[in-house]
This record gives sequence, structure tokens and C-alpha cells, in this order.
Amino acid sequence: MLAVLLCLITVCTTAPSVRAEEQDEEWYAETASNPYWGSWTNCVWSAWQLALQYTGIALPSFGAAGNWYSNAQAMGYTVSSVPAANSIVCWSNHVGYVTAVSEDGQSVYIVEGGYCGTYHEGWFPAYVPRGWQALYGYIYLW
Repeated sequence: MLAVLLCLITVCTTAPSVRAEEQDEEWYAETASNPYWGSWTNCVWSAWQLALQYTGIALPSFGAAGNWYSNAQAMGYTVSSVPAANSIVCWSNHVGYVTAVSEDGQSVYIVEGGYCGTYHEGWFPAYVPRGWQALYGYIYLW
């Protein structure tokens, strides 16, 4: 357990942190329909907001991050272990928005909030757990 905690502390303190770009008034007006609280400090708020921003889809509330994959599937969304651009990646207690998949399909570019408490984006392995969190899969938004 101590090793996991030390690893998490190392990841959160050494991972590059990126601030969200300035957003226009229209974008902020759209946040009013977001069923989740918070902003970039909350992964579910961020994933919901990014889905709306990138695809125009206002998702329903899927509950807590760990429930998004199963609840989306129960609501008729296609879920898969295969990553795709413009999908939601789901771990056991975190979600993020996938903007791109590498040519070989082994990495995903994720934009997310709540990563070590803030906005973050970057390339991650597409098929492995992230830290101590199991990878559930991807929610397709089309």
C-alpha cells in the first residue's frame, strides 16, 4: 500500500500540469446544463463538459466516475475495450475524454479534469490500468 501511495505522489508531483485555455462566454453558458458540480477539479464534470464541447452531445448523468461505463451501457450507449477518438475512457474511479488514438492504436490522447486535482492532457497507454485504477473501457459517443 505504501508503494502505491508513493507512486501516486510521484505521478502527481512529476506529471506536467496544463491549464485549460481561456473559454468564451458561450462555453461558460453551456456549463449551466452540466449535471455535475465543480470544474476542472472534478473528472466527471470535465468529461461531461468536454463531450459537449467536442461533439455537441449533452450526456445524461451517469453517476460517479466508477459507474459511467456500466450505466452508459445500461442506457444504450456502445461501450468497448477498443479506444476511439471522441469517446470517454473509464477507469474504476476516474473518467477522461479521448481526443485522439495513435496510429498503432496503443496510445490515447486524453483531456481530463481531476487528474491530481486539476486540468491535464497527454498521451497514455490505451489498454492498461492507470495507477491503482482498473481500466473498464471506452464509451462511444456516436
